[in-house]
Amino acid sequence: MKIKKRSVRFIIIIAFVLFSQPDLFPQINDTVQSKKIPIKVAGFPVVFYTPETRIAGGIYTHFIYTGSPENHLSYFGIFAGLSLNKQYTFSLLPDLWWRNNTWHLNGELNWQYWPDKFFGLGNEIKMTEEEYYISSIKGIKLDLSRRLRSEIYMGLLFELEHNLIIEYDTASYAQLPDGTIPGSKQSEISGIGLSLARDSRDHIFFPTDGAYYQVRLVYFSKIFGSTADYLKFVIDLRQYLTLVNNHVLYFQGYVKFQFGHDIPFRNLSLFGGDNLMRGYFRGSFRDNSIIALQAEYHTPYIWRLGGVVFVGAGDVFGPYSDNSLSKIKPSAGLGLRFLFLKKEKLNLRIDYGFGRGDRGLYVNIQEAF
Repeated sequence: MKIKKRSVRFIIIIAFVLFSQPDLFPQINDTVQSKKIPIKVAGFPVVFYTPETRIAGGIYTHFIYTGSPENHLSYFGIFAGLSLNKQYTFSLLPDLWWRNNTWHLNGELNWQYWPDKFFGLGNEIKMTEEEYYISSIKGIKLDLSRRLRSEIYMGLLFELEHNLIIEYDTASYAQLPDGTIPGSKQSEISGIGLSLARDSRDHIFFPTDGAYYQVRLVYFSKIFGSTADYLKFVIDLRQYLTLVNNHVLYFQGYVKFQFGHDIPFRNLSLFGGDNLMRGYFRGSFRDNSIIALQAEYHTPYIWRLGGVVFVGAGDVFGPYSDNSLSKIKPSAGLGLRFLFLKKEKLNLRIDYGFGRGDRGLYVNIQEAF
């Protein structure tokens, strides 16, 4: 199934806006004047584990720009992988800073063949009535922001995703095959929005001081090619503190509100996963909106090894849920960190999380938040 013509035209408009800015990207002379391009290239096999994928692996290649010490580290990642659940993915992952951190572009460009599980809608489900389905997903997320003043950024957001369900579960209790749940056959979202952020982190991969506060507002419309009209509003607040002797604390408050009808089930707010509320299968609970609070304690490193303790609480809420405080779900867990790129402070992360009636092992790179 091809992406709608309206969405293609929308992409062309966004690209024109981005590349028509005269000072958006570094000038060509910035590169050719240097005899040695300060880019660190590494390609290596990656093995990771989450409850959603089981053991998964692939090839990850990154290009890290090290020639601007006045900037945050910029990198461009390319990942191709597969999992024991027969999931296939190919991703382009830009995270670029330039002109003394005046401009920042980050995003995801994904193609996935993705077997997954659906447990129903809302914050009360029966884990025994999981149903399997397979979807083909093509998606783009881009966030281009410009510094307005010290540590303050405002940006333009663009999101596009096309989802086609290509196989359903045959269980008698399966809900997706009858097509009554929004997006249970196919869906497309296409939206544009604004972001406002304050970023005072001392490091991108492993911050030990500072904060990252962001507000995002995205409008998805049939005018842009979406199958539904709705508004997404996200508040993401993160704080990083170093105590005595390199003991570090992380805090995060996250809330996503979505206003509208017939939001595709894959684009509802999903509870759980390797970043938000570890210990729950990602998407086991889903509704229009979500709220979560998380905290982490990081021990000092001994050689390249460190430990982590994390806790969290949250829930989804909206038209499919029982919106009472008694439904708030806790999570907690332990983790291990291995600093495999010392200069870039890039960690291998191993976490084991416990939820209410669920648990999960997570092996990945970079911190959860």
